[in-house]
Amino acid sequence: MTQISPQLVTMALEQCETTAFEKYAQTVFCAVLGPQFKPLGGHKDGGADGFIDSDIHEEVSKATTFFQASKEIDSGNKIRKTIERLIEVGRQPKTLYYATSRQVRHIDRLQVSLSEQLDSNIRIYDAQFFVQHANYNGDIVAAFQTYLRPSIAFLAETFAPSFPSNNTLQDAQVVSAFLGQELERRLGTTKTLQGVCDASLEGTDPDTEALMSEEEIVAKVENVIPTTKQFFKGEVRTRLRHLSSKSDGGRRVNIYKKSGRYCLPFESRSVLLEHKIQDEALKAAVSEGFRMRILEASNAAYGSNVINTITNTLHRIIETVFERQGFGASCHFLSDADTMDSLLDNRSIVDIAEDHLKLSGLNINEHRGILNVTKTVIRGVFYQPSEPERTYCARLSRTYVILFIIRNTPEIINYFNTMSKHFFLYVGSDLIIRAISEYYLPQSDQMTVNAFKILWQAGSKLILTEAMLEEVHSHIYASHLEYNNYYLDIDFCVDEALASQCDRILIRAYYYSKFDQGNPDRPRTWTQYINNFLSSAKLFGATSTVSMRSLRDTLCRRFGFEYEARNEISSGVDTDELRTLTNQIIRTRRSTKPERLSENDALLILQIDSMRRSKENSSGNPYGYKTWYLTQDVISGVAASKCFPKRRGNKYVMRPEFILNYIAYNPTNAQVQESLHTIFPSVLGIRLGSRLDARTLENVLLKIREAYQVDSARASAIVAEHADALKSDRMRDFALKYGSGRGSSST
Repeated sequence: MTQISPQLVTMALEQCETTAFEKYAQTVFCAVLGPQFKPLGGHKDGGADGFIDSDIHEEVSKATTFFQASKEIDSGNKIRKTIERLIEVGRQPKTLYYATSRQVRHIDRLQVSLSEQLDSNIRIYDAQFFVQHANYNGDIVAAFQTYLRPSIAFLAETFAPSFPSNNTLQDAQVVSAFLGQELERRLGTTKTLQGVCDASLEGTDPDTEALMSEEEIVAKVENVIPTTKQFFKGEVRTRLRHLSSKSDGGRRVNIYKKSGRYCLPFESRSVLLEHKIQDEALKAAVSEGFRMRILEASNAAYGSNVINTITNTLHRIIETVFERQGFGASCHFLSDADTMDSLLDNRSIVDIAEDHLKLSGLNINEHRGILNVTKTVIRGVFYQPSEPERTYCARLSRTYVILFIIRNTPEIINYFNTMSKHFFLYVGSDLIIRAISEYYLPQSDQMTVNAFKILWQAGSKLILTEAMLEEVHSHIYASHLEYNNYYLDIDFCVDEALASQCDRILIRAYYYSKFDQGNPDRPRTWTQYINNFLSSAKLFGATSTVSMRSLRDTLCRRFGFEYEARNEISSGVDTDELRTLTNQIIRTRRSTKPERLSENDALLILQIDSMRRSKENSSGNPYGYKTWYLTQDVISGVAASKCFPKRRGNKYVMRPEFILNYIAYNPTNAQVQESLHTIFPSVLGIRLGSRLDARTLENVLLKIREAYQVDSARASAIVAEHADALKSDRMRDFALKYGSGRGSSST
């Protein structure tokens, strides 16, 4: 049995998710203390499973002994809350085994104190316990490999597998369908959001001064659909300008220019009101249909109150099915293909029905037939729906398709969030310079810096090469010379208009930050500005040693970069190929840039190619290649395709817009789940679906049908191909892009 390093266990306990730690802790307790624990719940729990945390467990032989695992920082507070909740649901906790992934100071003292306060025997097992028992037996070692190792795979070896050995993606067909339609939509997701933008103005009325600013519209949409964060801001401005113009026969949105606020004109408000009435009428018709089905299935055995409660519960069951099985439910109601019906998990639907009936207040024991009646009605709605029911469920399905397109579904968010954990990215000097220029921007506007930070924190490696360091340092030195030669003597009279004409991004960024009167920390002088990045007093040349080291250390600490010297990279590169590719880049670029810059790009391309062939060829994964050159300069990638025809299909340059649009601003899975929980019970769940045009819907359904014509193994391979194509797509007009405003310009 391979021994696990204590350091690895310590790091894994720190990095792992709560669910993974809970499963690992269960295995350890069963092995060390005996297999007497089971999840709290089932038929004999008195309904407690609906009211207490799902990660609380009880000992089979003793109804008063419980076990809980948690990653919360304050162990004492968590233990108190656990005991309180157990008592609330009628339990009598005499003993609580509490497992935490954190190290607890003065653990004996805390156990005694809590035991006295709570009148229970509190036993705390902290990180040290799990480190000591990591190699206790084969079961615990296997549990570590399954539950904890994925969270620290990036530490073990640069190219160690970050995923389980089974490289078949769990939701492979779902992700394949998403990426397939995403690659074909060159304009990103903004067109789909136009209807959302229109609907967000509902409720505006100039007579009551109910007007909305651009910021309020963005906040309203983002609050409900978290994946619209950031890139929706640009769409709102474009969409509102279009709607408030006189194009297409007249204004569809009124703008009050003095206040910069918007509202819908009377005609639009009247149309929206009519639609709202129709939506409410549809839901009422469905409710009436439910009542008729209940009467028929129960032989009119229940009174009005019980029937109305079951009706409301049926609505919540269907809404929850779309929350948890939205993809399968949408395919079921929108597609005619028989294969789509198999995507619905009927057993899960029954579990959902039972859960909601428990929460409904109905006495299931008193009315034993209620569950069977509910199952009968649900079966009818899904397999023999009336016209109102079919329309209602189709509208919910179309709403889910919109959320699917804009990545507001768990399967898609999980895929991209997992992808972000394993990249090995050589960062281009253009992006590093851009990140430097963002230093004085508000944190929310530091697009490049935030992208670096999110990738680094997720576990990806960001590599600063010696060549890129030299390019960045040379750029700073050139900016320093230009400032001293042209701006130093007129610094006091440079205004924003003049600064905007400078072709040096750092000089522009310096003046923009200097003009920001709202920032008390703004730089007053150029020297103060560049001292944020290196020692200006030792900036003697384009590659002066001391200031280069100063810049390197600053960048690595600030952005999480790892440094690689030139000899580390060039050692595995064929010199003839390097010369050939360098010359091809020079010809393709057709610029006066020094040959050294083209050679730097060529060296990175060939290094990436070598690393992929030696490290990433053993087994594929559904996330595509890990190793990329992250830069906006695509010339080197194009030149490589021309230079090496047999490798034409390989892409080496990742567009940074891919990181911005698919990684950097993603919500958590919990936030997405919460948004689904908010959308489907509301009328928005019905209304949003009407905003999806037929052509977009048909294209998504086509991609879904294509995805399910193959098995999961083949779909996982297709997903990897699609992912790599999306990362390097030079023609795509991404929704969120680097603009040309303050603090964001080309180098």
